[in-house]
Amino acid sequence: MRFLRPRRLMTYALWTLLFSWHIGFAQNSFKIFLVGDAGDHEESGETLINLRKELLSSPNSAVVFLGDNSYKNILWGMIPFGYKGFDSTRNTIDKINSQLALLDHYQGWAFFTPGNHDWWNRLNYERGRPKLAMEEAFISKNLAKNSSITNPGNVFLPKNGGYGPDYIELNHQTIRLIFIDTYRIIMTGIKKNKIPLEELSFYDRLDSIIRAGYTLNQRIVIVAHHPVYSLGPLNKTLSHPYLFKRIKASYIQFPSYKMMASKIDSILRRFPGIYYVSGHLHALQYFYSKDHVHYIISGAGSKENRLSEKEIIHYDQGQLPNDFLIWNSGGFFELEFSPGSTNTFIFYDNALLKCSLED
Repeated sequence: MRFLRPRRLMTYALWTLLFSWHIGFAQNSFKIFLVGDAGDHEESGETLINLRKELLSSPNSAVVFLGDNSYKNILWGMIPFGYKGFDSTRNTIDKINSQLALLDHYQGWAFFTPGNHDWWNRLNYERGRPKLAMEEAFISKNLAKNSSITNPGNVFLPKNGGYGPDYIELNHQTIRLIFIDTYRIIMTGIKKNKIPLEELSFYDRLDSIIRAGYTLNQRIVIVAHHPVYSLGPLNKTLSHPYLFKRIKASYIQFPSYKMMASKIDSILRRFPGIYYVSGHLHALQYFYSKDHVHYIISGAGSKENRLSEKEIIHYDQGQLPNDFLIWNSGGFFELEFSPGSTNTFIFYDNALLKCSLED
């Protein structure tokens, strides 16, 4: 892998080179834009405005919103945290619309997948499902009216509060995009800290769907909300993990989250070259494992983890040469597949940083 370190101030010549390089592949390449946790603003913020510019110039592409598509303001926003998501009030409708507006006149594919806030951080399926259903119905109904996108009738995956895996084949069946609902899995194992039969069947199906795409020599991209590997605050050790479960279920050391991450990661390592994409952590991260698995975290669509310089140095010390971390900035991620063997990763952040990685 060739890794091009980012520079805050890019010369005009370098920008021209990058632009020309992309134009050369425009006719044959396919891009997947990845943005998570974009639901905190009632109007499109800087990150989403920048994303829209890229979408309109890239018709042969797809965009995936990686969950936490709407955050409910608590006490008119005076309290900066909460558990609720979409509830059909003007506040949450505007937050969803800030993302749907990006898709006006966009000619590619558009997908939404759920995160924990879209389930209202509920701890059981029966209580969370009606909340998620409201959001799914609103997004599906509104994008069904969008005549420009490629898939107006199939935008919210997995459907109906299911685990998945659901998949779509893109770019003349050369790419297999697989959707899973990680919070659904976390909820399933939250009571007894063991893997129930319905979850076991999920892992079997996931392995089977990946294997089928692998035998067809497709590029395999799994999209979800929760990372299975990351650096940062989500990794901290929990004392009394079952106390205040609603909060702690967001951390990778929470028992059912940890179990899910381990099971999914063991599947990923069987398929060198696979991509696992998530949000949840409000940062931009990229990792390339010794098993040749690409881990992408793109969770800075409307929120950023604010870290001190000391914390950033601490996490930077834990990264490997091919790892890439951006904190304290909004942004999104682009994954570009060319007809040959070269795949390109582009990070965008709101400090005008643009960084390329080539696989």
